[in-house]
Amino acid sequence: MGVKDPTAPGELERVRRFVNSGHAHEPEDHLATPETAAVWLRENGLLEGNAPLDQSSAARLRDFREALRLALLSHTGEADDGAGWEQVRTLGQHVPLRMCLGPAPGDVSLAATGAGEQQALGRLMAAIYDAHRTGTWRRLKACRQQTCLWAFYDHSKNGSGAWCDMAICGNRAKAQRRRQRSATKTASAEL
Repeated sequence: MGVKDPTAPGELERVRRFVNSGHAHEPEDHLATPETAAVWLRENGLLEGNAPLDQSSAARLRDFREALRLALLSHTGEADDGAGWEQVRTLGQHVPLRMCLGPAPGDVSLAATGAGEQQALGRLMAAIYDAHRTGTWRRLKACRQQTCLWAFYDHSKNGSGAWCDMAICGNRAKAQRRRQRSATKTASAEL
């Protein structure tokens, strides 16, 4: 990708990488099998220890990833905010989390307490919670280009970014709109 800086701040970067773990720009789906999922999750700090994953765990992880992608699409206006969140809530409702309180007002965080798939999902949910609390969540987006959908962090001043890379996906979208307008003009002229 030719994105200037797609990375998200802090733990939100793990969420971004998780959403991109299976994507058109990746040569493989890192969550395709329990084995590849376990390796990828460990390498990305979402899983500790040797707790094995099974087929249903890998499937739930993929479902959670796509629910997050749908939620991120809503940040560019390309999906209904409620649809993605309903799926995220449903898939994450049984994830065990522990509330951690600090000495300062508002110093509250969540920590994953489960093992295996539950630990990975818990760490993602805790990162999402922190992003909501700090106001960075709305800047994590999925590219509105339907052939892309790459997760990126919008570093623009006003937070209005819609494409992972304006030079690639943004220009493709503009060229497509230009072709559609030209075709409409041609069809009107022929009448």
